[in-house]
Amino acid sequence: MTITKAMLLAAGFGTRLRPLTDSTPKPMLPMDGHPLIAYSLGLLQTAGIRDVIINLHYLGEQVSEYCGDGSQWGMRISYSEEPTILGSGGGLKKAAPFFEDKPFIAINADTLMGINLKTVIAAFNPEHAGLMVTCPVSAEDNYGLVSVADNGRLTGFGEGDVTFAGVQIVTPRLIAQLPDGESSVINDGYKPLIASGAIFDTICHTGYWNDIGTIERYEKTRIDILDGIIRLNPVHMRS
Repeated sequence: MTITKAMLLAAGFGTRLRPLTDSTPKPMLPMDGHPLIAYSLGLLQTAGIRDVIINLHYLGEQVSEYCGDGSQWGMRISYSEEPTILGSGGGLKKAAPFFEDKPFIAINADTLMGINLKTVIAAFNPEHAGLMVTCPVSAEDNYGLVSVADNGRLTGFGEGDVTFAGVQIVTPRLIAQLPDGESSVINDGYKPLIASGAIFDTICHTGYWNDIGTIERYEKTRIDILDGIIRLNPVHMRS
């Protein structure tokens, strides 16, 4: 199935990264000469996805000033303003008309990872309720754990040896489950749908991943780049 549109989730406060985020939104924190959001845009650009909507709340004008309309990158960027922050589910719900009742990729704009989104799209089964990208985690790093069955289907949250990697394919069925207003995509979307028998597939990314959730993670990624452990490709100008 062809997926042609995407959403970057960029509205959050970045509370755990203070004071770095006191005057800079998390997606605009610098990393190797580019803001974090440039790398999420680079993933989409490489996958051939040109139509993108970005949700904004905290210091959102910095994001929109950097990205503009996306034409400099051969993309078309729109914005979903959230005067009141709507959470991981509410942001998706508010932006839903942009996707015209079709599946789309949603990416946390502050996540850094070396992944080929074409592989993610190829793994998506349009007969199912969606797809979540996971990645392995160490025993001491147990934030956002998800449970996955042997057949790769998502079965629950809070336990397991993989975590949500910040990339998902969202379907109209998942959007329909979410209430208007503020909501959690996990608690108000995935959990009740799984309980009702809906099938969500997963694909495990075993390459580099960092959600830049804390100052320690942010500094670790900077060191990883300097040490050559990861090479990231930011969005680039249209030739």
